[in-house]
Amino acid sequence: MPICHGPVAVVGAGGVGSVTAWWLARCGAQVVWIAPQGTGPQRGSLAALGVLMGHCSRRLRGRSWRLRRASIALWRQWLPLLDPNSIPQQWGLMVLCHQPDDVEQLQALARQRQGEGCPLAWRTRDQLLNHWPALAATDLQGGLWSPQDGQLDPGPLLATLAMGAERLGVQRWPAQVTGLKPSGQDWRLQLQASDPDCPTTLSVSAVVLCPGLGAGPLLAALDPAIQLNWPMSSVLGQAAELHCPMLPPQGLPGPVVWRGVHLIPRPQRHHLWIGATVEPGDRSQARCLDQMLQLDGAAPGWLQEAQVVRRWQGLRARPIGRPAPLLATLAPGLLLTSGHYRNGILLAPATAAWTAQQLGFPAPEECSGQSSIRDGN
Repeated sequence: MPICHGPVAVVGAGGVGSVTAWWLARCGAQVVWIAPQGTGPQRGSLAALGVLMGHCSRRLRGRSWRLRRASIALWRQWLPLLDPNSIPQQWGLMVLCHQPDDVEQLQALARQRQGEGCPLAWRTRDQLLNHWPALAATDLQGGLWSPQDGQLDPGPLLATLAMGAERLGVQRWPAQVTGLKPSGQDWRLQLQASDPDCPTTLSVSAVVLCPGLGAGPLLAALDPAIQLNWPMSSVLGQAAELHCPMLPPQGLPGPVVWRGVHLIPRPQRHHLWIGATVEPGDRSQARCLDQMLQLDGAAPGWLQEAQVVRRWQGLRARPIGRPAPLLATLAPGLLLTSGHYRNGILLAPATAAWTAQQLGFPAPEECSGQSSIRDGN
């Protein structure tokens, strides 16, 4: 039985907040979603590339692997419940290998994943170049092919989740939460919004905080026993859309991880997304963007000749002293689901499923076979 006797407030407009609001409503919760409209390309999930690196992660065990595997399975189950035709998606992800010392490790990873029911496969250099000459590089050793990983376009995904949440009766307030405090068995939120119809205070039975870097300030005024004791730092990421007229006709096998950089084919011919840099702080550096565009000096000729069509950037929240993400019940009815770093879109389903379990909401019958998220730590 749900432990909530009233509405649940979900705070956060990004991928984690969007999926959580939609999923809780689907599980039968009365959801009030505090999510400012128009987060813009500089913040949150709209600046992400939506890459789903689940099965191809090098994590062999532990919470990180459990969350990744569960999320891939849940995305496969949940996307058909939305409007999948409105969400551009690509399934299949190739991780290239350029270090001879990594070959044996990646081959072993493929064998282990196969034993766990995850169909990873190793592709030799010749196999890759016979099909995709665009991958040519003098030090290419081969690649790890993960057919169940892939990519979702963040913008259409968030828009579809918002429409799905609205159809399920989720009440969305385009406001900022400026205060949070307990009130008996409930929680009281102080809201600030330009919309005169938006309330200034809200009383709910539970609060789910998923606002990334905004979680710390909200918790700072609470009792020390439930304050956020794991601060988060900002890490900026730059990305760009490229026009690549010299890209060989065969193109790419789908989303590709090349020297740690993501290359995402776009519907327009010869267009790619490329991203994303890892820059501590909140200020972008032209040097980091240039290094990424040139794959740190190892870009093939067709990529060296590419033209930047547009560029954008966004901030990720990275926990300090704790593994990402932070999933914790800080007090009765107060949950923290934040600090997903570079994997907000990927881990949003596992996070939402964990949240529903913590609040006692069972999965609806059509999703009763979903993977269980055992713990948040």
